[in-house]
Amino acid sequence: MNNLTTILSSVAAGLLLTGCGDGEKAAATSEAVDPNVIAYPLDTCIVADKKLGSMGKPHVFVHEGRQFKYCCIGCDDEFKANTDKYIKKFDDAVAANKKAEAKPSEAADTTASEEPAK
Repeated sequence: MNNLTTILSSVAAGLLLTGCGDGEKAAATSEAVDPNVIAYPLDTCIVADKKLGSMGKPHVFVHEGRQFKYCCIGCDDEFKANTDKYIKKFDDAVAANKKAEAKPSEAADTTASEEPAK
């Protein structure tokens, strides 16, 4: 009976831990919680360009109304030393995402407004 309890506990713990790993990756690209904060636009670290979640749970913080994410806390010193560089990188990514989102709808509007020749 004691062995069965140990085995079941181990299986349950394993399933629980497996689920936690997937949650970290999902959190890497989630929306900003505060509607007044611009959500992080990348799936990579703003400093190291490494895939978020590849080094554990990403470090997330808000700076000047923007949500930033690092692959690890070790990128903090570099961010602080070159903050303007990373704000520009963030803003450029937001602009690129908006431009990419606008193109498909513009193409649909153009197609819809064209009338077939009679």
